[in-house]
Amino acid sequence: MPFPPPSRKALFLHSLAFFLFSFSLARPAHAQHCTVSPKSVNLGDTLRITCPPDFTSVSFNGRSAKLFLQPDGKRYGLFPISVKDSPGAASLSFSRQDDPKPMLLSVIIRKTVFPSQNVNLSPEIEALHSTPEEMALLTAFKEKISDTRAWQDPLAVPVSGCMTSPFGVKRLHNGKPTGEYHGGVDQRTPAGEPIRAVAAGTVTFAQQFNVLGNAVGIDHGQGLESMYLHMSRLVATPGAQVQRGDTLGYAGSTGRSTGPHLHWVLYVNGINVNPAQWIKLQPCPRASKSR
Repeated sequence: MPFPPPSRKALFLHSLAFFLFSFSLARPAHAQHCTVSPKSVNLGDTLRITCPPDFTSVSFNGRSAKLFLQPDGKRYGLFPISVKDSPGAASLSFSRQDDPKPMLLSVIIRKTVFPSQNVNLSPEIEALHSTPEEMALLTAFKEKISDTRAWQDPLAVPVSGCMTSPFGVKRLHNGKPTGEYHGGVDQRTPAGEPIRAVAAGTVTFAQQFNVLGNAVGIDHGQGLESMYLHMSRLVATPGAQVQRGDTLGYAGSTGRSTGPHLHWVLYVNGINVNPAQWIKLQPCPRASKSR
């Protein structure tokens, strides 16, 4: 028994479906969109960005970050929100290859209130200052962006102690404002406890500084770096490859410090970011005076 011929409506719907399918195949790669996570952040947080392969960088507020090609063929990158950025709606600009017109995506930067914290320092410790050579080394460390990614989520906690001083607090020394904020976190750590790498990477420096004490800096690749301060003794050596959880040195109170603890810092593309967004840290019931 022969089938009846299709109606005009059926022919139209079939033609429309075929056209839409063909159009979807013919769309250029940049018709796909980048994604940003999270879409609402505090000052000091990190944005994670995924894009099609023809996008190469993202920029905001005069800063730009490279998007790196990943094994799955997509581009991925980290973008830091500085404590100095302004709260409100923020427009990220995405650049792609061979196309001068950027793509724009919006995120919300939440108003973030950082408390003040006073640290009492002896005259000898307060008088410590970084040398020009030390400042140049730290600047070069923060500006270096290597292409090979060594880190993976989740990051490891460098020590087991609770947090005595969170990221972002406004620092006072002996009751006087310093104009500085706490760029990392402090964890209560007994003298001699091993300090461990939060992720795999390459040791950029391992040496003594006037203010930082015995310190180690690690390049984890694709914009992520970490730094560990005030150690009593160093184990890591410059140029060494370390794995997540490897011992870098031992806790102490060297440099501008009032007692044994670990002060550690995360940098994303040269900007201090809040480690608490990456690793869950428990605040101490009563804050230690060791800084």
